[in-house]
Amino acid sequence: MKKVVFIVLTGLAVIGIGLIAFHSISAKGAAHAKGVSQESAKSLQQKIDAIKKAAETPGHKRGSSRVELSEGELESYVVYSLKDDIPAQIDTMDVQLGQDTVGADTQITFKSNATGNPVVDALVGGTHNLFLKGKLVAHEGRGKFDLQEIHVDGIPVPNVLIQALIKRYVKPKYPEVDLNEPFDLPWNIQELKLEPAKATVVY
Repeated sequence: MKKVVFIVLTGLAVIGIGLIAFHSISAKGAAHAKGVSQESAKSLQQKIDAIKKAAETPGHKRGSSRVELSEGELESYVVYSLKDDIPAQIDTMDVQLGQDTVGADTQITFKSNATGNPVVDALVGGTHNLFLKGKLVAHEGRGKFDLQEIHVDGIPVPNVLIQALIKRYVKPKYPEVDLNEPFDLPWNIQELKLEPAKATVVY
């Protein structure tokens, strides 16, 4: 059970990081072709910096700009830019965008001292396959994410367990976290439209 708990929590972290990446899009240029690279990660970071600047610019009219984001850019951002925020090594990352959906098919490796607890580390250590998928709809400055499925090494994890894990391990530290509640989009982002292989952000 501890093994499943830790892997699922890491999965939720990956989902959260994916949402942060979506929330952090803006500004210049077309999306890169799919493929993980440091260049794509840096490109997305430049867009993040640009959208922050636009949000602070009085003359920028909300909803007047838009940009497309590719699956490869998201993958690169998670692998290279957010690796220090994930409690495991991301070996592979496959972001899957669909009509109002986002998925992440990952292979993750836990180090032998991932938690600092020898018993738990013995249980969770090694490489695991993790798949997460959810529906993400965002318009008029508000977003809603509905987690649809999580698989760990091909085994489905029921939503009731996910909710229990959030309540037990996440809520005490982050009481505002609630997968059932809408959230404000940051930096004056107005809309996020997900389609197969791309996302369009209006800000």
